Amino acid sequence: MKKSTKKESTHSKEDSQNQAENSEARNSGPSTEQAGEKTAGPEKEPAGSGAKKSPEATCREENELLKDQLFRLAADFENFKKRTARQMEENRKAVLEQVLLDFVEVTDNFERALKSARTAEDMGSIVSGIEQLSKQFFSILEKYGLERIKCEKTGEFDPHRHEAIQHIETSEVPDNTIVDVYKQGYSLNEKVVRPALVSVAKNPEETEK
Repeated sequence: MKKSTKKESTHSKEDSQNQAENSEARNSGPSTEQAGEKTAGPEKEPAGSGAKKSPEATCREENELLKDQLFRLAADFENFKKRTARQMEENRKAVLEQVLLDFVEVTDNFERALKSARTAEDMGSIVSGIEQLSKQFFSILEKYGLERIKCEKTGEFDPHRHEAIQHIETSEVPDNTIVDVYKQGYSLNEKVVRPALVSVAKNPEETEK
């Protein structure tokens, strides 16, 4: 009877120890999980704050983008200017080439006229040939927009189209009248490129005043 009592007491002690260990394990479990949550919390905060850019960073990015666009536009404009200048130079050369070829035809006719003039006995034919060359020459000028300014004796002096190189005192014609034409004037596409050189009448009475 005594032996069984000892065994029971031994089992009871072991049971009480197991219960105590289990209770300690349960109490220690939640504290470990809470500690893990506390340590994991700060690690998530930097990720959330990094996703949102500051106003300063956004402003810097926009500034760099605008500067890049400005540099690209400046480079494109510089290339455009070079391309335009090259095209204008090519067009100028093409027009000049055509003009010179047209006048080469006049030069050929001059050479033929000179050959015939050396053997011609009639001066009338020589004069006629020169007149034909003059008409051909001026027709080429008109082809490219050059026109002769109307300027005749006894015509009215126009300071926009004529240039007075001499004033002649006379009462035979009204004041400010063209007396003589020294050089013809020309306009290119309605723009005066060379005014006509003329002498202009000046009334003696106006001179005394």
